Amino acid sequence: MTGADSRAVLEAAAEAIGARSLRPVGAPLRGSQRTVVIRAAVDGGPGTVVVKAFAPNRAGEGWVREAAALAVLRGRGARAADLLGVGSEPPFVVTADLGDGPNLADALLGADPEAAAEALGDWAEALATVHRSTVASAPAYADALAVHAGDLPVDVETTSNLLDTAAATLQRLLPELGVRPSPVALHELREAGAMLGADATALSPTDACPDNNVRTSKGLVLLDFEGAEVRHVAWDVAYLRVPWPSCWCSWRLPADVADPALARWRAGARAAFPVVDSAVFDAALDVASTAWALLSVSWFLDRALGADPPPEDPRLHGLVPSRRAMIQHRLDGAVRRDTPKLPALTRLADEALGATRAAWGDTPLALAPAFRSQPHSAVTPPASS
Repeated sequence: MTGADSRAVLEAAAEAIGARSLRPVGAPLRGSQRTVVIRAAVDGGPGTVVVKAFAPNRAGEGWVREAAALAVLRGRGARAADLLGVGSEPPFVVTADLGDGPNLADALLGADPEAAAEALGDWAEALATVHRSTVASAPAYADALAVHAGDLPVDVETTSNLLDTAAATLQRLLPELGVRPSPVALHELREAGAMLGADATALSPTDACPDNNVRTSKGLVLLDFEGAEVRHVAWDVAYLRVPWPSCWCSWRLPADVADPALARWRAGARAAFPVVDSAVFDAALDVASTAWALLSVSWFLDRALGADPPPEDPRLHGLVPSRRAMIQHRLDGAVRRDTPKLPALTRLADEALGATRAAWGDTPLALAPAFRSQPHSAVTPPASS
């Protein structure tokens, strides 16, 4: 984004929030190839806001979903960024400035296991506030999407499409390991979402990764709703079990850390979803965890079959697990879970795990650095694509 583009965005953002002017403060915050995130002083300061601008030719559904999700969340008490204003030409959102606090990724990559465990539990509580404040919010989210989507078709739920694509990818790539998925296993993967039922649906960030949050005086606050949809909450809670299926910081979590975090999520969600304390929900969580395992394997398998190169950014070498380690850990988790509703998919995971071990040897997934005897220093990842 050029300087002129940034000035145009800030002028439009000022008008959207009823300010006379917005002036950039410091360097841009972490964004992506699609977005530029600017801290801006309101009317000369000292108050500041954050303006997230989307490249018009690359915004796609991201701006529509983020604007709609933050509109639905506004005023509901969720620990998510407060929406102050929205604009479409150019596309942007303006939110309250939450400061420069650390995030969960910093804790997991740090040196203090107690601080990392507490941050993980705080993340779970923040996630629960989003879920319980948006119970059965599909109609409200659909209405908010319609306000911003124009002629762009944007679905309330997209996970089913991801599962369809994953099944097709596994059917294409697993034969390179000598594994031919059965039609029944692929059908189970495609239907995993339907198996969860509709008794616990809410707005999901869909990408509640360890770096998509910031610590404030009120605890961790969730950021990044570019992929938001309404779906069963088990899809998000499974991030503690897989773990982190869509995230770069996806090291293994100790059970004595992940289980208390899950308990904190249940405590925060049960008033809205009494089912979370039942065997029905536990079964749904198993289905979501196993489906995530195979879905994420479909994302990583192509490059893992090649050289499995490390991240391009040398700062992340040793801080991001190898794809082969993530694939084997997730397949092993699916086998050990032995989800009754997914018998054929579990058999496929077992066969694929054996094939990867034959091809690559054992590539165990290490614990997150905070839980090792010699942890790494925390880093901020490069902008995502």
